[in-house]
Amino acid sequence: MSETGNVIIAIVVVNVLAIGGIFYGLNSDEEDLDTSTIVTAKLVITFGNLDGNSTMTFDSVTTSESTVYGLLLAAQTQGNYSVTATTHYEWGLFIESIATWGNCGGCQNEDGYWWTYFINDESGQVAANRQIVNNEDTIEWVYTNEY
Repeated sequence: MSETGNVIIAIVVVNVLAIGGIFYGLNSDEEDLDTSTIVTAKLVITFGNLDGNSTMTFDSVTTSESTVYGLLLAAQTQGNYSVTATTHYEWGLFIESIATWGNCGGCQNEDGYWWTYFINDESGQVAANRQIVNNEDTIEWVYTNEY
């Protein structure tokens, strides 16, 4: 095959890959979320493995990052607690610890326990930084070993 033929084949391959990438991006399930709406919601943090199921409740938390994760971060100063999180390659944002309880180095931890959230008593179905919160929603974070 001539050098010109190789160049033409290379151009075709590059164009096919570029067009495929464009169509993949257009049809991707990963849509851009507008998380910049200011919302006020209730936040409950429950430590399911403590005696008496210790709970922190914030009746009114306002945030400009209108996700479950944004609300959790916004309440840190009110509740005087810290949050650590990592991004998992498959499941997205993963909360490692809240108020030093969780699955992180040096914090309080129990085997088989993890942080999960509920929004208006419904189990979260997406990563916390992808779940939109509306005004007057109730978000509950639970440190639990139950599904």
